[in-house]
Amino acid sequence: MATWVYPPLPPQQLEREADSALARELEWLLRSLQDSLASLREGLYECAALLAPKEPGSTLVLSSLRSENVKGFVTRVGTKIVKGDIHLRLSSLNSARGSPTTRLCLSNSPGTPDLVLHQLVSVRNLVNQSLDVVDVSTWTGDPLNASFIYGQLRLLYETISEARQMLKGESDEVRGKWWEKSALEEMFDPPLPPYFSFHLSIADTALVLYLRTLEPSTPTHNTPTAFATDISLTGFNIRDRLFGTRHRGHDEVGDVFAWKGEEVKTATGYPINGLKNGWRYVSTVPSADDNVNTDRKDAIYATIDKIHEISEEMADLMNELDLVGDYPNAISFEGSELDHAFSQTIGHRDQEHLEGRVQMARVEFGDTLPDGFLNDTELQLYTQLYGEPIIREEKLELEELEDEKEPDTLYRKDSQGEWEEVDLEQAEAETEPPLVYDMEAGPVEDESVAMQRTREVAEQLGGQVMLEQFEEEANPDADDTIRLHPLTLEGKFSTDPSTVFLPKDTVTDPISVILSNYSKKHIAEMAQRTFGGTRLPYSTSTPPLRAQIPQRPIPLEASQRQMTDMEANAYIAALYPGMYASVLSVLVEVRKRLGTDWIRELISKKEGPHILDASAGGAGVLAWRDVIRAEWELMVPDHPKTQPYPVGRSTVVTGSDTLRTRASLMLENTSFLPRLPDYVHIREKPTLNDERAPPKRKQYDIIVAPHTLLGIEEEFLRKEHVEKLWNLLNPNGGVLILLEKGHQRGFEAIAGAREMLLKRYISSPGSTQYTNFTESPVEDTDIEKELGMIIAPCTNHEKCPMFSAPGHSKGRKDYCHFEQRYIRPQFLQRILGAKDRNHEDVKFSYIAIQRGVDMRETKGIVQGSEATEAAFAGYEDLHDTAAEKLEASDEATEAQSETREQVKPKNFHTLSLPRLVYPPMKRRGHVIFDICTPAGKIERWTVPRSYSRRAYKDARKSSWGDLWALGAKTRISRSLRLGDKHGEGKKERLARRAALKAELAEDEPEQQPEVSSWPELHIPPKEKGKTIPSWKKYADKKKMRQASKKHTASKVAQDI
Repeated sequence: MATWVYPPLPPQQLEREADSALARELEWLLRSLQDSLASLREGLYECAALLAPKEPGSTLVLSSLRSENVKGFVTRVGTKIVKGDIHLRLSSLNSARGSPTTRLCLSNSPGTPDLVLHQLVSVRNLVNQSLDVVDVSTWTGDPLNASFIYGQLRLLYETISEARQMLKGESDEVRGKWWEKSALEEMFDPPLPPYFSFHLSIADTALVLYLRTLEPSTPTHNTPTAFATDISLTGFNIRDRLFGTRHRGHDEVGDVFAWKGEEVKTATGYPINGLKNGWRYVSTVPSADDNVNTDRKDAIYATIDKIHEISEEMADLMNELDLVGDYPNAISFEGSELDHAFSQTIGHRDQEHLEGRVQMARVEFGDTLPDGFLNDTELQLYTQLYGEPIIREEKLELEELEDEKEPDTLYRKDSQGEWEEVDLEQAEAETEPPLVYDMEAGPVEDESVAMQRTREVAEQLGGQVMLEQFEEEANPDADDTIRLHPLTLEGKFSTDPSTVFLPKDTVTDPISVILSNYSKKHIAEMAQRTFGGTRLPYSTSTPPLRAQIPQRPIPLEASQRQMTDMEANAYIAALYPGMYASVLSVLVEVRKRLGTDWIRELISKKEGPHILDASAGGAGVLAWRDVIRAEWELMVPDHPKTQPYPVGRSTVVTGSDTLRTRASLMLENTSFLPRLPDYVHIREKPTLNDERAPPKRKQYDIIVAPHTLLGIEEEFLRKEHVEKLWNLLNPNGGVLILLEKGHQRGFEAIAGAREMLLKRYISSPGSTQYTNFTESPVEDTDIEKELGMIIAPCTNHEKCPMFSAPGHSKGRKDYCHFEQRYIRPQFLQRILGAKDRNHEDVKFSYIAIQRGVDMRETKGIVQGSEATEAAFAGYEDLHDTAAEKLEASDEATEAQSETREQVKPKNFHTLSLPRLVYPPMKRRGHVIFDICTPAGKIERWTVPRSYSRRAYKDARKSSWGDLWALGAKTRISRSLRLGDKHGEGKKERLARRAALKAELAEDEPEQQPEVSSWPELHIPPKEKGKTIPSWKKYADKKKMRQASKKHTASKVAQDI
């Protein structure tokens, strides 16, 4: 096919145009590659987090394949093994007297060397190198230089490929030579046995343990062996002539290694000190086992092995076809049963199997063996190894005792009053006790071999096997997150783990030390008296609506000037835990929405991030420092835990000396202010009266202000307080967090602050100016708004759909709030008098706003109706792999796919998604969401199973406050009960109903009582504590029925 250009162009110009088009295409390709590098960077960060030295690490169960020789566990933290407990049952390793196993435990003493996995160290270094390559490709070098990007991608490919080879461990160079990398003896307590090698390596992304018992390569003159020594006369070997060719015990037989300065070889695995006199008796008369032709015996065992292989293949096929449940007994034999059955007639496979059978009997029964458990050959070897056994005949003794018992006899009196024997045919008594069935328990299932093995390992380690139906209740965070859609994980509103555990080193232990100087009873009494009772309803906890407790602010404020010692103790004991948990939850959500680059840019600043705790008394700073510490551990995985990390500058507002003293004990390098600076009423530029430059203002990157608005009664004072906080914020990306209690008044305070900031300060499309009617007519009343954006929880900048009018609304039922669960410390448990439940769900309403940055412009975030339609269609295909796309295409119709492609925006961000403002209603076959859409409306979305299997599965795992990205099948507008500012509350409503009822009673005419024609029946009333016999109840009911029939008949006769 030829292409013609009209009008014709000169060849040189045509060539230039082609080169220009190629250059533009290359530039587009290189720019698109930056998005892929960003995604790759996130994946590498996750890999680095897995290798970071972060407690509690991961515990791995060790078990030898198809045997009980090795069982135990090890705990990995980062690249080190910090804990281990392993039990060995090896024939070549002598165990302690009286114990069938040898126990290996890693030492926990301070001076013990670390057991390091060198492959993981190499992988961690390679991951860090890959991150450096990505950063250089993105930031340092020219991202539009094709040659440079090609070299960087090639280097990145080689680095990641090397890391993968390290995890595969396919060669000794990668895994490390065991004779050089074996664990030191002093790493264990007690130390390792002599001539014993303990080597850990990684193969096929699994942790593999290699254990070897060694012996010197040159045996001494008195070293006993398992067989007669090899005597050779001119090449003629007596042992080979008598017993046949010796089987190779393992792959390293005969190999000599340089281990700890001497030459050693791997032991054969046979016991060398159990045979009598260290020799095996040799005779020219063949034994009973040798009577069977060796070839036929080998053929029989080969057939048995073939049966085992066919059985395993058959089991795999039945599992693929889901036929195991229909035919549970199709494969009824196990591996060792056929071997044992044939070994009793034709002899064992070899000496190793014979000794294994004898050792198993010794471990299971000890010195006392059941009669007939071992045959003559096995019994002879048992006697040689352990001495003469004691034969037990318990069954016979029990039978003799049962025969001696007299049978049961039944007697009865005859007509003359004498006893006579009665012949009674007794049925056989059931040997098993009757079963008590549990109506809630499922059907009893046959336990598989793998399940038996898992249960045995769990019992030995002191644990238990969690059944499938209890896994989600026991650990709701552990297993399902890895199977969720990436956008579902990205939109989660929760900490990790979802329950906040207050850190001991920074929160609970310092507070406990401070409170230890005062009476526990006095602290509890002060807290209960200050915060409204035994359950502390006026603290950070929110009592339920049924409690009918007034919604008041927290009585103690961090900024108040006067606070006694006991009030300060009550403040840190009752308020710190709830404030820490709620602020940490909001900070984690802000970190998720703003991304990794935001927080790392703050950390990389010259003096670090600057945070202001305006009203939490230091609890907000503690929460922020934990977020910084977690991020720093991801950035620097090798950073020692004992060394400090960059926390930046911190400022806390504390008005009283007592609270300031206690907060300073928990916060280092922190400044304390007695009150908030007021920049609202300070000039911003020189004036006619004062031509000097305005004073320098302090700017903060993070301002945390929990529970500070509700205590301000007047609305204009609340707005002024929010303006103070806004002027203290860094105009180049500072974040303001306002938080109140999760009830109606707390939400209204937050919603009022949101409305004021959107109206006066934050610029949005269509609203870039604010008219200030309080300014002088000479000056311009139209004030330009500045850049800013709501980070959480709202994903829109419209008027709040739950806040129709400013101020308090009576009768409000719907309001936006969230919750965070945390574990109460012991001192708070003591104040509450709680003895059973140690966790609490703190409810709060909040808003987080960033000043000076609008990601709607910088990152192209789309909000409004367009984002709502795209979210309703769903982004399920955005991060799917090819296989997942194929599966999704089979489930969804072509019409749905076309709709999703039409409404999907070019730039996706989680701030374009709707948020769940109430807990999801998970029904049978569908899930219902009450969400706030990016268009600023409250809607109810339904996700049934028929919509999408992936979306339905993730919907079952969704939680209150999550951002939902996988769409829905139907949606309707949700009706809201927002109350009315001039409406009536509950007291007014009850009074109005009582007055209306009284008015109706007065208007009703007095009616003469009608004379009843019912016959008077005397039925005594039931007395308290007295039981009426059933015959009496039946007689009274019968009388009533007869009287009713007579009354009905008389009425009919009168009508006729």
